[in-house]
Amino acid sequence: MLRNMITILNCLITKMLINQHWKPLQKFVKRGIEVDKEFQQKLAKILEKNDWHLGIGDVENATGVSQTKLRYWERKGYIKSAQGKGQNRKFTYGTLMKVYQMKMYLDQGYTLAMAAEKAESKSRIMKTLKRAVFDRYEGMETIEGWPAINLGSLVGDPDHVVYAIVKEDNTDLELLPKSKIE
Repeated sequence: MLRNMITILNCLITKMLINQHWKPLQKFVKRGIEVDKEFQQKLAKILEKNDWHLGIGDVENATGVSQTKLRYWERKGYIKSAQGKGQNRKFTYGTLMKVYQMKMYLDQGYTLAMAAEKAESKSRIMKTLKRAVFDRYEGMETIEGWPAINLGSLVGDPDHVVYAIVKEDNTDLELLPKSKIE
C-alpha cells in the first residue's frame, strides 16, 4: 500500500510538472486504495525526509542530461548530491525533477542560470503542493468513472466534501454533499 501511495504522489507531482494524462491513477483507484489518517501522517513524514536516492547514471537515463553536465551543474551549485560509499553521487527524487525541469527550460532557450532559477521556483511550488495534498488527502473514490481525490470538508461546512476529479485533460474541483457520496 505504501508503494501505491508513493506512486500516486509521484503521478500527481509529475502531472503537475509536465502536464501528462493521468490514466495510471485510474488503476489504483479501481483497487480501492483507502488511507487512514494515522497512515497518511506516517507516509507524509516518510516522504518529507526524502531519503530515496538515485545514482548519477539513473538521473542521466531518466532525464537525458549527461553525467558530465550533471557534475558541472553540481559544481556551479545548481543541483546538489550526497556522496555515498565510494564517493558515488546520489541524487534525491526532487533533484531528478529539478534536472528534468532545467533541461526543459534549456531546450526552450533559457540560459543555464535562468533555467536553474525557474526550476528552483517550480520545486518550491511542488513542495507546497505536496504538503497540501498530504494535509488534505482523505482517500480515493470514483465519481462518474473518474478518479476522485477526497480533500475533506471545508472549514465550517462538515456536510460537504471537496473532490478533485481527475479527468483525461483536466482536473475539476467539486463540492458534494456527504449524503450523496455515502
